[in-house]
Parts: sequence; structure tokens; C-alpha cells
Amino acid sequence: MASRGLLELLTGPTAQNAASLVGSAAVVFGVQRLVPTFDPTWYKALKKPKWTPPNYVFPLVWIPLKLMQSVALWLVWTKAPSARALAFPLTAMAVHMGLGNWWNVVFFGQRKLKESLPWMYTFWASIAVTAAAFYPVSPAAAYLMVPTQIWVSIATKLNWDIVKLNI
Repeated sequence: MASRGLLELLTGPTAQNAASLVGSAAVVFGVQRLVPTFDPTWYKALKKPKWTPPNYVFPLVWIPLKLMQSVALWLVWTKAPSARALAFPLTAMAVHMGLGNWWNVVFFGQRKLKESLPWMYTFWASIAVTAAAFYPVSPAAAYLMVPTQIWVSIATKLNWDIVKLNI
């Protein structure tokens, strides 16, 4: 009898929800791993505005944002009534994650400050599109994207100021 209860726990809806949440987090955090690591001394040497957050702030902000994005993705994944209803939200999220990574490649990897701006603007817009795509499936998922939109707005201004100071 005890093993039957354990089997139900491991295969029932709670376990499936937990597994899909872990899977969503693996996707959101894992995509970032596709970006090669870069030399931090280059960024340190750039002229930056006085309001630039200290380097330790970035992971302190991005980790909770990625967690919120993971939950948002999970909500959409589990609440969508059909595969068809998932198509646009998942595509929007994939584009959003890809653009965020590509901006890192252009800015940090290729060190093309000016060229990174259009990618940052597109990345910023992709967050709004993702939130809009999430809303019909799960309003909560859309609202979970708002802090990312705010942070990327700050990052966009920082990107712009760094470009102005260094070209």
C-alpha cells in the first residue's frame, strides 16, 4: 500500500507539475549557458555612467528574474488549452531568450558597442511581445515578465550611456 501511494506521488499531477516547473527553469537558465564566457577586464575598462550598478548587482537581479521567467513559462505550458494555444507564446519566449543571448554575444563577445544597441532595443521589445503572448493563456505569467521589462529598460539606458561615453 505504501508503495502505491509513493507511485501516485511520483507520477500524479503534483509530480508532473513539479517536473514541468523544473523543466521550465532548466530551459530558461540553460539557454544562458549557450553564451560563451567573456573577458570581464574589457567591461571593467569601459567608461560607464556614474549610476552604473556594481557588478555584483547583475546576478542578484538576473537570478530572480530568470526564476520569474521560469514560473511564467511553466504557467503558460501548464495552462494552455492546446498545443495551438502554446505556439505563439513559446515562440515569443524562445525569440526573447535568443535575443538576450545574442545581445551578450554582440556587446561582450564581439565588443561592438554601437552595434549592440539595435539588438538591445529588439530584446526589450521581445519582452513586451512575450508578455502580450502570455496574457491570454495566463495573465499571471504576463505579469511575471514585467520585472524583466523594467530591468531591461534600465539595462538599455546603461547600454546607450556606455555607447555614448566610449565612441
